[in-house]
Amino acid sequence: MAASGAGAVLPLSHAEAIRYIEKDLLCGIQGARSMRLLDDCEPTAELVEYLREVLVSRGKSTKDWRCIMNKRIGLSYRSCSFGLVWLDDKLEQVHRTATQLGIQRHLPLLAAAPASDAAAAKKLWAAARQQVALNSSFVVKPRHGSNSKYVAMWPCPAQANEEAILESIEAALCAEDPSWRRESWNQNAVTKGAVLQPLYALMADVLETGEKDLTKLQKPLELKVQVLFGEVVGACLNSHPMYLWVTRDGEVIQWDPKTIGLLKKGHGLWEDLPPQIFYLLVTSLSEHWPQIRQDSEAVAHGLDELRVDWLLGDPVWGPRIGELTYMGTMALDVFPVSWRLAKAFAAAHLSRREDRRLEPFG
Repeated sequence: MAASGAGAVLPLSHAEAIRYIEKDLLCGIQGARSMRLLDDCEPTAELVEYLREVLVSRGKSTKDWRCIMNKRIGLSYRSCSFGLVWLDDKLEQVHRTATQLGIQRHLPLLAAAPASDAAAAKKLWAAARQQVALNSSFVVKPRHGSNSKYVAMWPCPAQANEEAILESIEAALCAEDPSWRRESWNQNAVTKGAVLQPLYALMADVLETGEKDLTKLQKPLELKVQVLFGEVVGACLNSHPMYLWVTRDGEVIQWDPKTIGLLKKGHGLWEDLPPQIFYLLVTSLSEHWPQIRQDSEAVAHGLDELRVDWLLGDPVWGPRIGELTYMGTMALDVFPVSWRLAKAFAAAHLSRREDRRLEPFG
């Protein structure tokens, strides 16, 4: 574990941690004043007025990141910005990100097919059968959608029922879920289809046998990195969002669940993180954080915000982008972070429009 820098665990009080996070968020606000946004990211007059409300909200009426997200999702159905659809397209984002970075950072595509193309779907099934023959692990997921719905992981495909694998592909191709109707227009405009990719190492793989409950750990170690106006401002774990926060410099802040006012009900209760997984995280940060931050900021060029989800800890693949998400969730249950992120987003947009420095946390 690093003594300082990326991967270091910061021994901070709650108040000190909040000040540290505010400092990082100010980098996003500063970045906004010099950034040229894509036209599709420019806020409407209605959103600008809402951002003013966010900035002045106080006390029990304080608006947090969920409020920002829901407002923008509603407005997306009016703007129908086709230029942003690729950010939620699990096929297109692989190609565009590779072009932007000059290197493949997602896991490679084994196969992909739109739901409307029967011939392409057959190639998808053929690719899956090839993985079965090789007993090479892979994952099936919808090209569209979110919240891990219809994602099927096949760690030992040769031992699986081939019919079940093919059914998972068929389900992903035409997947529908009620939760997706509450997501942005952009996400729902993604072409329906499915993709096959290698399966990244699961957290459960690094634990000692005999652990009581591995259900929550039957997934890769995933770090959700938030970029604000081209600047990384922090990150949290997908599986344990209330356990820790990663700073802009890759240092780790561990939350105390007893802190009054820290957590909000929503996604579940505070849960402990197994020591082996924590060590895997801090080791990955100490080795790879500069590249993760650099790539995340490069992908988000021209965007007012973007969440870049990184998979960590696989000794073969190394750090890989799992997916990109625009207008997505971020630390919603850690209220002191959620409302500060909302105010930073509001201050960033308003400062570049009014060409003046705004203090969102005073």
